[in-house]
Amino acid sequence: MSPVKVLRNCTELEKSVATIVVIFNNHAGPDGKLSKAQAKDLLLAQFQSFIKGQELKPKYKEIISDLDEDKDKKIDFEDFMIILTSLTIMSNIMHELQCLTMKK
Repeated sequence: MSPVKVLRNCTELEKSVATIVVIFNNHAGPDGKLSKAQAKDLLLAQFQSFIKGQELKPKYKEIISDLDEDKDKKIDFEDFMIILTSLTIMSNIMHELQCLTMKK
């Protein structure tokens, strides 16, 4: 069955996760992993609205500095999702969205 047919019946959340999988896989090497440098470049290019304004936060600095160290180390999809989730939790956008949801 083609991925498009499978996604047709998916929820919005499932489609969102599928998009992350596709983007990760499009940037990953043949081993299905990203180098730390690739992961950092991907986050800076594709997640810029969420990380904007986070540069001074200690946790952000820790995550990005970890990606700068040992660039030969590879990151699998699970590690990438942990990084992505951590950055999302810190994001100003997430907090703004939570406030909108609470006002309903």
